Amino acid sequence: MVEAAHKTLVLGRGFLGKAFEQAGFEVWGKENFQLLRPETWSTQMYMGKMGEYDTIINCIGKSNTRWCEKRENFQEAMFSNGVLPGILSDWCAENGKRFVHVSTGCLYDEEGWAQGEDEFLAAHCQYTLTKWVGEVGCRDVDLILRPRLYFGDTEDRNNLLCKLPGFTQFVDEYNSYTSVNVIVEATVALLTAKQTGVFNVACQGAATVRKMAQWIGLKSDGISGKRLRDREGLYLVNNVMNVSKLMEFYTPPWLLDEVMRCWEAMKQKGY
Repeated sequence: MVEAAHKTLVLGRGFLGKAFEQAGFEVWGKENFQLLRPETWSTQMYMGKMGEYDTIINCIGKSNTRWCEKRENFQEAMFSNGVLPGILSDWCAENGKRFVHVSTGCLYDEEGWAQGEDEFLAAHCQYTLTKWVGEVGCRDVDLILRPRLYFGDTEDRNNLLCKLPGFTQFVDEYNSYTSVNVIVEATVALLTAKQTGVFNVACQGAATVRKMAQWIGLKSDGISGKRLRDREGLYLVNNVMNVSKLMEFYTPPWLLDEVMRCWEAMKQKGY
């Protein structure tokens, strides 16, 4: 994996960025790539330092849906999720670099089938609106990844497995889920195969959040997606993604197997 990281730079040291870092990638966090608002942008300061890399992977983004829905946060969310990917895509095109952008599978409409990359997209809330804008700003030669509901084998506030014990009710509708380790491995495989365009990235199989809670030994009371939206005042989408396109180049693990691997690894680390 370290060899695949050669001359590749990952932007954003959040939950996903740390997974890239553990795999041997060079990762820039806020200490050396601070872009909270448009007025902080400096082409000379940041882009010049990126010139030594061949591939740029963008993991920067605002993923807290509740935060994104607040009016006072919208401009910042739109810059991070919507405007910045286009800036990075343009710079990579002008400088002969490859660009990978991590988007979201939350853009798909809620339907009764596993949705492929060409299915209709919908902006359900301000968060998905900003992520949609981010994809539109990318070029055809870029690689865009659409993951869903992150989990992993390290303790992190954005790890779904760390969130589950704090839930009192669990959505009883099927979803796709993506291990951050799977995103790293899929990215390497797709870059190696010189792929471009959009790829769904998730574990094989689907489950309800309630079922995932049961897998790790939690007692779980179910709630429908509609009831949860009404209660929270948020459009929290539930959907399943088709990963057959990804599987031409990389075979992700089955969801149950990866959840249990991650859960056991966390317990061994004292979680």
